Amino acid sequence: MSAVQTPCYHCGQTIPNGVNEATEVLGERRRFCCTGCKSVAKAIVDAGLDDYYRHRQGWSGRPDDSDGRDILRKLDLYDRPDIQKGFVRGSEHAREAHLILENIRCAACLWVNERHLRGLDGVLDVEIDYATERARVVWDPRRIALSRILEAIAAIGYHAHPYDPAHREQLLADARRRDGQRLLFAGVTGMPVMQMALATYLMGGPGADGSLPLWQAVGRWIGLLIVLAILSYSAQDFFVGAWRDLRNRRLGMDVPIVLGLLTALFGSLAGTISQSGEVYYDSIAMFVFFLLVARHIEMRGRRTAAAALDRMAKVIPATAQRLQPDDSEETVAVVDLHPGDRLRIRPGETVPLDGTIESGSSGFDESLLTGESLPVERGEGDAVVGGSCNRDQSIVMVVTHDRADSTESRIRQLLDSGLRHRPRYAVLAERAATFFVGAILILASLTALYWWQMDPAQALPNTLAVLIVTCPCALALATPVTLALAAGRFSEMGVVPARMDAIETLAKAPVVALDKTGTLTEGRPRLVETVPLSDLPAEQILGVVHALESLSEHPLAQAFRQMLVTVAYRPEDWQNHPGQGVSANIEGRHWRLGRLDFALAGNGGPLAETVAALNKQGHLVQTLSRDGVAVALLVLADGIRPGAGQLSAGLRAQGVKHIEVLSGDTDTSVRRVCAALGVDGAQGNLTPADKLAWIRSRQQRGEQVWMVGDGINDAPTLAAADCSLSMQGGADLARIHSDFLFLGQDMSLLVRARQLARRTRNTIRQNLLWAAAYNLLAVPAAAAGLIPPWGAAIGMSLSSLLVVGNAWRMYRSTAP
Repeated sequence: MSAVQTPCYHCGQTIPNGVNEATEVLGERRRFCCTGCKSVAKAIVDAGLDDYYRHRQGWSGRPDDSDGRDILRKLDLYDRPDIQKGFVRGSEHAREAHLILENIRCAACLWVNERHLRGLDGVLDVEIDYATERARVVWDPRRIALSRILEAIAAIGYHAHPYDPAHREQLLADARRRDGQRLLFAGVTGMPVMQMALATYLMGGPGADGSLPLWQAVGRWIGLLIVLAILSYSAQDFFVGAWRDLRNRRLGMDVPIVLGLLTALFGSLAGTISQSGEVYYDSIAMFVFFLLVARHIEMRGRRTAAAALDRMAKVIPATAQRLQPDDSEETVAVVDLHPGDRLRIRPGETVPLDGTIESGSSGFDESLLTGESLPVERGEGDAVVGGSCNRDQSIVMVVTHDRADSTESRIRQLLDSGLRHRPRYAVLAERAATFFVGAILILASLTALYWWQMDPAQALPNTLAVLIVTCPCALALATPVTLALAAGRFSEMGVVPARMDAIETLAKAPVVALDKTGTLTEGRPRLVETVPLSDLPAEQILGVVHALESLSEHPLAQAFRQMLVTVAYRPEDWQNHPGQGVSANIEGRHWRLGRLDFALAGNGGPLAETVAALNKQGHLVQTLSRDGVAVALLVLADGIRPGAGQLSAGLRAQGVKHIEVLSGDTDTSVRRVCAALGVDGAQGNLTPADKLAWIRSRQQRGEQVWMVGDGINDAPTLAAADCSLSMQGGADLARIHSDFLFLGQDMSLLVRARQLARRTRNTIRQNLLWAAAYNLLAVPAAAAGLIPPWGAAIGMSLSSLLVVGNAWRMYRSTAP
């Protein structure tokens, strides 16, 4: 009685014996009759259209060509606007998408993909990160469709999908399971080969007549069969990768690996048939096993790096409860939400998008954004950030940004941008790894030629050792994995690295310049008193102040914008005067709000003593004037940020020699705030030009300066500094152009950020030094016959393991 055969899940045809094509559809693993059916199903699932299989009335047609490259040509799913809105951003002139690339194995894979795509008409920019296998593609939709880009990637042997953390996690889980099975097979089946090699070593080789004992002859044939099984199953990815490299006319890391394996195999086959000479089945089995171990560890490091970068995106829910005008709820996809939509967020639920609270109050866990674990209380009118978790009570919020403009999306963009700006020595190392394989093949050829003339018996083992011992992977991995892990750790602290090439300066800058308001202080000032100086009604004063500050981006403006006013005014000819205040015309009168000398055009008079007295009490004082005459003093208070008191001591322990506070506030208020902070100097009444001059004076002495400011008002000084960090909230991420952004409140995290920068720099240097030193020493030793092939296999694997392990050590040592 014949067994019932499983039909193909896509087309319904019988699955031939030996075909094991499968992928996950509708939560279950489905089998397919060919690569074509599997590729069609995968494209449908990746596009979010898997409901097609739930509602179809019959079997689907089988694709004419089983090669997955033709599938994307027939399916234009990725060109549909409703699908692109989930992962594509941009305009009709330039669009940008992030893709997952499968089968990336070395730096040469990046090179061939980038070069291939840049040659397409309409592709404007391509960048691929080796550690995360994430590609950023920018194209002109008027000249090329996204489906054609995906088809071009498939044409050279790679597969691309829209980047989605959950989908990427599934791909990595599939790869981990597959690689684990191959590693186990290589280890278990390779053991008899190693035992036979050990027995031969202990009991001697050929007899006196030159013939092999029967047990050795039989053992060689058994070893050949086992090695063929290992090569055809466990090592198949290396052969596929080498064939793809040669077909694309470039040399990747798999080429010397396969060349070494085949050379050892055919040399051993000759010895097995002739029953003379040496065989290298043990070296082949050991080489494949250690290669797979190294690749397994490498993939774990890359998975850890990707997970660290995707941690915010993973918590964003796929659906949300949108309120109708009658307050009834409907479940909608987050990608279908728009600004103005009202959502209900219950306790324990994650806020899907940025918005403001319309009704209710609750505590929100914003640790994914700020790195600080304590919940933050938010009430009516307060902003809430997508990715934060509602802890206490149900609230109703109004969406202010869609997914593409959300804080989570901006942080992801900044992290991607930061990883594209790599240190210069890292870029050079990656370029060197691309050309490394060609140099190794030349050295292997020279080794074979030399030993063939000097001692033919040593030609094969020494050439094998050269091919096996080299490790371009270690050189390519030295930087990307470390940078990706460091970027993930930075984001866990609430520090967003917008330029990873700035970590070198962050790690060693001896001078730190700090702004006061919004930097050392919380940046959330509150109005504590209004001192009238005229007969103007209080409601008019507050209305004018509200109007003047409505367009300001200074941290002090928050206190005035939150005031409840009964009289609304419209400012005309509004101007911002950096470091001084704001001015505008309101109902035909000229109003100024800011420092006393600015508001009164330098004629402070007796008010100067009043303002000075308030400053001594730790208050910030803003003067309101109308046509040059003071009408009110507005007294504000702003608390010191937590951790500010420990900042100076922590930075000095990290090698900082000088800490200076530069502020536009009065000298009295600046010195009062800085009295207990342990800084080396504190200057007040500075204009942006004064701050800029101070930074340049330090740079002229040969010192590098790390500037910490509020991100908007300190833009000139941040741009001039060798390294810059902005203290800014998530709502302003799109307008910040500094090297690092700090989203939390605890200043002590800046000490940890510098420590992480120092360890990242040191780890990259150690990895590059090790990779270079290993290859410079191991290759000549292998060519000289000092390293046997099995020793070369161990050395090559350990080289990659050491690089990834060192990056892991850095990541774990900087955990909170």
